[in-house]
Amino acid sequence: MLITPYGGMLINRLVGDEEWQMRITAAENREILLFHNDQINLVNIVTGCYSPLAGFMTEAEYRQVIAKNKLPSDLDWTIPILLRVDKAALNDLSIGAAVVLKNRAGEAIAVMELESVFTIDKKEHCFKVFGTDSKEHPGVQDCQRKSDLCIGGIVYSPRSTLPDLRHFRPPADNRNWLESTGQKTFTAFSTRNICHLGHEYLHTLALEITDRLGINVITGAQVKGNFLPDVIFDTYEYLINKYYPLGRVFLNNLRIPPIYGGPKEAFFQAIILQNFGFTHFIVGRDHAGIGDFYPRYGSQEIFNELQDLAIRILPISEPRYCKICRKITTEKSCRHSGADIVVLNGRDVRRF
Repeated sequence: MLITPYGGMLINRLVGDEEWQMRITAAENREILLFHNDQINLVNIVTGCYSPLAGFMTEAEYRQVIAKNKLPSDLDWTIPILLRVDKAALNDLSIGAAVVLKNRAGEAIAVMELESVFTIDKKEHCFKVFGTDSKEHPGVQDCQRKSDLCIGGIVYSPRSTLPDLRHFRPPADNRNWLESTGQKTFTAFSTRNICHLGHEYLHTLALEITDRLGINVITGAQVKGNFLPDVIFDTYEYLINKYYPLGRVFLNNLRIPPIYGGPKEAFFQAIILQNFGFTHFIVGRDHAGIGDFYPRYGSQEIFNELQDLAIRILPISEPRYCKICRKITTEKSCRHSGADIVVLNGRDVRRF
């Protein structure tokens, strides 16, 4: 039996053609245009990645998350899922109205039942979510660019909303596939980079501990200097086909907007991966961080504070190459330091 989805049930907001047409008609041409990151969040809501969320957050949900890292149900939650809109978009809209959500091509991809209209304090939001209001942080930059006006409510989408992307599987499909393997334990590893020796070390540990390893390539978080998703997939497919044990490693396209929320995003990723059916999750040094904004192992420590998850966290020290031991080690497994150590990270790989 698979691990339980976060909150007890996998959300599914996908509707059939008949219900979709009924909801489109009820919206009476009220519409809002979504940006790229909003579309990623929408797909994650309707497919259950963000279970137990059934829509973009209302004011009550947002305030609770910002103040206490919890949903109104008292379940731990760390990253607000907001739909931020310009004031002009609210013309002729009122609480209880149905509104069509469209992509940039003007295609209807969802209908929202409007439950909440509210504003956020951008400075407070940045400090609560990112721990900083520095303009050097990409999450802060993104927040400051957007409107402070938000709308919230449950959403409905047709199945045609789902993207046709390499290695993309909704949580329900992934859970069904995992169950079909007849195995019990599945480790998740998430990354934005091509593989290096430090990653391979972590993969080896996971394969010793659990039945299968899922490499979750984060493709929604594209910033300048990142590898293209197809390049990352190509490198991992090569490793899986040529080197890793047959049938024990698989790829998943993990669509998450760029957050770089450090510890809070690490917890958020754990929620998503539990919803995908993973039983274990590797969390390393500065997981989901950027620059020097977060404590080195802050993304591991947050799991000592928030404990509603069923997924088991594997907090592993930073892999590095030791010139004396002549192999990949961690600070816990060898005594050497300083000039004897070569630090491995995605930033250096990108620079090369």
